[in-house]
Amino acid sequence: MDFAEEKERQLEEIRATGKMVAPDGTTVAHYIDDYLEYIQNGRTLQRSALFIYKSLKARFGKIRIEKLSKHHLSAFIEDRKREGVQGVTIAGDLSMLSSVLRHCSETRYLNIDPDLADMSRKSIKTEHKLRIKSREVECVPTQSELDAIISQYDGRKRQEIDMPTIIEFALATSMRQSEICRLEIEDLNHEAKTVLIRQRKHPTEKEYNDETVPLLPKAWAIVERVVAGRISGFIFPYNPKSVSTSYTRARQTAGIKRPTRFHDIRHKAISDFFAMGLNVPQVALMSGHKDWQTLKRYTHVKPSDVHVAHGALSDKMEDTKSINENMSVMAAQIAELLAISGK
Repeated sequence: MDFAEEKERQLEEIRATGKMVAPDGTTVAHYIDDYLEYIQNGRTLQRSALFIYKSLKARFGKIRIEKLSKHHLSAFIEDRKREGVQGVTIAGDLSMLSSVLRHCSETRYLNIDPDLADMSRKSIKTEHKLRIKSREVECVPTQSELDAIISQYDGRKRQEIDMPTIIEFALATSMRQSEICRLEIEDLNHEAKTVLIRQRKHPTEKEYNDETVPLLPKAWAIVERVVAGRISGFIFPYNPKSVSTSYTRARQTAGIKRPTRFHDIRHKAISDFFAMGLNVPQVALMSGHKDWQTLKRYTHVKPSDVHVAHGALSDKMEDTKSINENMSVMAAQIAELLAISGK
């Protein structure tokens, strides 16, 4: 059967049943490639997403698309479990495979089960006894821990990365180390005191977004000090992985037992923004989060913080009340003087 006859057969089958049998020789790998080509029209996937699709091709690629079964996916979950992979990561892999299967069913009209990967993902917790909900991060560094870590860099010669400044900047901005190390001098706006973060990670979609964010006074002062007359290039020309590794080594050398990571500075910074009195939309602009449900994982507000905030608000209200009372007295006095001068 030639190409034209095969296409006509497929169209007739779709008209009759709404679905068609996958063409001979087409595999899971074929349709992963087809899906990627379909969705990347006008958008760029993150390298991490492309890596996962590559891994899925290596695992399932030779299987004919209509032969993919629950048994294949269950074996995949168990293999990943033995490798020590967390349930939330496995669920993410299956979610991406589910997107491919839905594409096959809804866009290519293949007669397959589009819910196969979703059903296997739901079995991770019940049948495979793995957590599929990410744990709340509790290793937010304290200021004393950060001071101890920073002190490990004192007096070091031939220090390639200015880690104290990087840590200070992360606290002032809540940026990830990958974002910090991608900032370019040309993207600074000296009048507005902002910087463009290129290819910023989107919290829910596997794509990049450019986003302009404000640099508060402390962060702007750091940038001015670091740039020091340069007009182009990276503000912090370091490898993000090296930054993370250096932080971890300094933490260990400082004798800090809690496994806080460089990324956890971001949690502290966001909590500090709320303590300053910034609202949710303002903090979301700084951190790059798109909704409160995602952002709240990074907040670590204590009961004492609420008391402090309430006290500050009460003081402000008392000050406002006092100012209003003084203004009323002054207005009355001015009116009395005007009345006297008019006599």
